Parts: sequence; C-alpha cells; structure tokens
Amino acid sequence: MKAKVVISTIVASLLMGTVALSAGTLHDSVSAQTNGVADHAQAQSQVKATMTKEHYMAKLDADNFRTEAQRDDAKRLHKIIDKEIKTHHISSKQASKEILSGLKDTIMALRALQANNKSMAKQALESATKSFDVALKKDPKLDMVPVNERITVNDFTGDAKLVKHIKDAVVSLLKDNDTQAARAMLAPLEDQMTISTQYLPMKLYPDATKQAQKDLAKGNNKAAFRDMVTVLNSVAIESISIPIPLLTAQDIIMEASKLGKKDKTKALKLLSSAQDELQKAVLLGYTKKHTKAYKSLENEMKSIKHAVGGGSSVDKMYEHIKHSFASLLDAHRKEAHIDNAKK
Repeated sequence: MKAKVVISTIVASLLMGTVALSAGTLHDSVSAQTNGVADHAQAQSQVKATMTKEHYMAKLDADNFRTEAQRDDAKRLHKIIDKEIKTHHISSKQASKEILSGLKDTIMALRALQANNKSMAKQALESATKSFDVALKKDPKLDMVPVNERITVNDFTGDAKLVKHIKDAVVSLLKDNDTQAARAMLAPLEDQMTISTQYLPMKLYPDATKQAQKDLAKGNNKAAFRDMVTVLNSVAIESISIPIPLLTAQDIIMEASKLGKKDKTKALKLLSSAQDELQKAVLLGYTKKHTKAYKSLENEMKSIKHAVGGGSSVDKMYEHIKHSFASLLDAHRKEAHIDNAKK
C-alpha cells in the first residue's frame, strides 16, 4: 500500500553534471512479501487442482497484468521523481567547488579538535579560510548556499477509491473510540516527495572559521571547537514537499496528449487515470490552499475526455491543461518556500 524511497545526493555530484537517483531503501510497509519458491510452487499446484484449465489460465493472465501494471507504475514514479529533482536543481543556486572544499575542511578541523590534534585542525582551518576567501572574492554577495540535500519519497500505491475506503473506516473507528487503530490506518496516507536542502550561511560561516583560527593560535582549543560547533549548527535546512498524485496526473496528461487521435481508447483510459490521481490528491488533503485550481483541472479533464470521446480537436485543450498543471505545481513549490521562511 505504501512504499518509501530515500534518496540522498551531494551537490558535488551536480557540479560534474550528474543527477544521482539511487534508492537507498524501498520497502512496503503494509503488504507482506511473497513466500519462497517452494511455497509459491505448492500454492500453484493447489490452484491447478481446484480450477479448470481455463480458469487457471485466466488467473495467470490477471496476475501478469497486475505485475505489469505495478512495473509501469514504478517506472512512472522514478521518471517523475527524476524530473522533479532536475527542476529543483535548475531553480537552485549550486555551491562552487571552493565552498564545498571549505566545508569539508571545517568538518575535518572539527574532527581534529575532537581528537586533540591541534596541528591538523590548524592546517584544515587555514585551507578552509583560503577556499572561502576565493568564493567570496568571486561573489561578495553570497549568502545561503545549498551544500547537501536529502530526497524522501512516500508513495501510496492505492487509488482514490482505496483512500476513501480507509478514511471512512477511520471515521468509524474514531466513533468507537478506537483511536490507536485509526492512527495506524491513517499512517500510510501520505503520497509526496520531500526535498530537504542544507544551506551554508556564507555571511556567518567564513567569519566563524577565522575566529576558530584565532582561538586556536591563542591555544584555546575549547573555544575553537565551540566556534566550529556553533557555526555548523547555523546550517539551515529547507524542506519542500510536492504531492506525487499531482506529478503523476501531469505525466499521464503529457502521455495522453501525444496520442492525439491515434488511439482514442488508450487516451480515454489515460485521462481516467489522471482524474483518479487528481481525486486522490484531493482526498489526501493536498488541495487545502489550492481548491479552486484543482477544481479547474478536474473540469478541464472532463472537457478533454468529452472531446476525445466525440472525436473533436483537443490540441489547444491539452496545451491549456499542461499550463494549468505547471502553474499549480509552481504554486505548491512557492508555498513550500514561504512556509519555510516563516519558521
């Protein structure tokens, strides 16, 4: 029902023109894993014994269809995540190699101070200061610079109907005061990707490094250590969450728009899937501040489905709905930035 993917990337990899997308963990928190090969073979033999050949083959076809659908869903999920990461990186200012080098040296200095290695700490701080000076000389207005990010994806694999069923069940449980069971049922109802970025405050960090150098030169190792710990704690973290159903619906619409009048049946099926994703976003509560925009998208999809079914031209309609999706996603991203600024 719910899968969780944790992806970590370092900005250094972006400087080399790469976007890392490696799943650290991928686990299903609700559904149990399938049994071993022996158990599977035994189950198959039991099915064969109780079913006619026609029924058994029909079941295999259904199982294969479900497996293929899950595989397609996984491909789409990774595609939209990769696209969103690239969009995020394009809109974000990247750290220079000097800043990343300086950060690495300050962490090395902190570790050296922990080990009471004054010589290594001094060398690392000198190197960090030089790196920061070069960076600030290139751009004296540097302030909050992204140096690391963590991307967490919580993927609810059910459809809108399942979300509604769970919510109805939770209401019933709460009426019976079975609050803990209700909490457990609500836990999987999260379908979003969250990008958490660490920012180095360049108006504070280089000065703290220089102060640590001065304290170290005076023989005050504890003060130097305190300087470094304090400034490392000043690293800011900004988190932006984007609803996956909205990203998925957008991707499905893009796919449907490429069909034109070639395959009406497939286009209608894709549009229905997009409608379900949008409804899922509504049921999961991602529409609170953008209700009108979501309602407008729902109406646009109904209009496109009607036009496709009737054989009318839909090129302009697709272009308009693509713009509507882009605007709504931008609103979600800006809202996340505003929320973080208030904290």
